Amino acid sequence: MTVSRTSDMSAVTRDQVYTACIVALIANAIAKTVVAAASTNLVGGLIGGLGFSWAFWLSFALCVRLAIASDPRPAGRPDWLIGAACILAAATPIGEVSSAAATGLGLWLTFDRSSSVRLKAAAMVLLAITINLLWGRLLMVFFVAQIAAVDAHLVALIVHTSAQDNRVLMLDGRHMSIIQACTSVENASIALMMFVAIVRTFRPAPRPLEWLYLGAVFAFVVALNDARLSLMARNMSMFELVHGPASWVALNLILTLAGLVGATLCVRRELLV
Repeated sequence: MTVSRTSDMSAVTRDQVYTACIVALIANAIAKTVVAAASTNLVGGLIGGLGFSWAFWLSFALCVRLAIASDPRPAGRPDWLIGAACILAAATPIGEVSSAAATGLGLWLTFDRSSSVRLKAAAMVLLAITINLLWGRLLMVFFVAQIAAVDAHLVALIVHTSAQDNRVLMLDGRHMSIIQACTSVENASIALMMFVAIVRTFRPAPRPLEWLYLGAVFAFVVALNDARLSLMARNMSMFELVHGPASWVALNLILTLAGLVGATLCVRRELLV
């Protein structure tokens, strides 16, 4: 019986252990948001991505795809210990704990010399996902006022009005406040996630010039977001139109495409091979 159990455990590979960890941690991290979106309006929630961008869901799928076929070697004792720690984190009712644990897992796999190239690629995508889920939002908790103020002044410059802190004077005399969800940084984290997921899928090992393409994607997202806010700053009719559910779905799609196009240009040589 002991020999049989040992044999069963040795048959489990490293990629299976870490894929299970990634799925468990991210599933727990997003569970409350997904349930809330589905329970409020199932059809609308599905169209809108169940509380997350479509870039998130595609990045998550690509992360799992990279991890699941990355390292066929049998799982060792350190892999089982890390897996147990991840499952414990995924069992907590606090999603942020799972996101933090996913960050730790991503860092471990990225810098672990025994990790295969594809497993490290999956880890990098996982880190980009956790930036969108946790660290970008945590950054906004401390710096949202400064970041929103930058967006507000850029919008005021575009529409030729004035701004004070995160409030922009609209052309019709009203004031528009830029909150966390409307900032360029919030939207840039989505494009980052999409970019990393696509690039690491077709090019598991990083290259230095990727930062240039990523910078271009960020610049496009900032310009797009400020253009959107500038339309909202014209009048209340335009504000309600651009800020409505349909516009959010459109923005979701454009951000996904921005990351996709930037990543495609970055790995165009790999795609043509």
